[in-house]
Amino acid sequence: MSNTTYVFHEFKMHMIRDKQIRFLGNTRLIDPASGAKLVREVIRSIGQTDRENFVVVMLDTRFRPVGANLVSTGCLDKTVANPREVIKPAINLPCKAMILGHNHPSGDADPSDSDKAVTLAIMAAANMFGISVVDHIVVDMASEKHTSFAESNIINEIKDKVGYVINQLSRL
Repeated sequence: MSNTTYVFHEFKMHMIRDKQIRFLGNTRLIDPASGAKLVREVIRSIGQTDRENFVVVMLDTRFRPVGANLVSTGCLDKTVANPREVIKPAINLPCKAMILGHNHPSGDADPSDSDKAVTLAIMAAANMFGISVVDHIVVDMASEKHTSFAESNIINEIKDKVGYVINQLSRL
């Protein structure tokens, strides 16, 4: 029988305020048109508009933005948005809700099946921390075209699926 000594480090997480983003919009960001405008502004400010960028805007209890994060920059037709990377900054801010957003450089603002699947995974993960996803907005950067999951009722369909999964897990 041997005794193993583990050596590890204590870590402290610090968020660094990187850029200031100015946005003139509605006081409460629950309107899909304002949300789309905000997503475009965040991508222009911290992303690369010729590629897909996945961003998250974190909202306080009154649905006012308290922070934004560029989760990933991909290529012309896809990007990866890991739920862990989306949730991580939201946990460390006074965040009660989030707006997810990404651009389609093709100009087609229709969400793909993978867009819906990643939204489901993110909503399930956020739910565990008491954070709601109020919308996922796909934007075209060159026009005003956008698709709001909330406006298209996709967000409610996904919420129902998340509720079903959480209900099943609670029975275990």
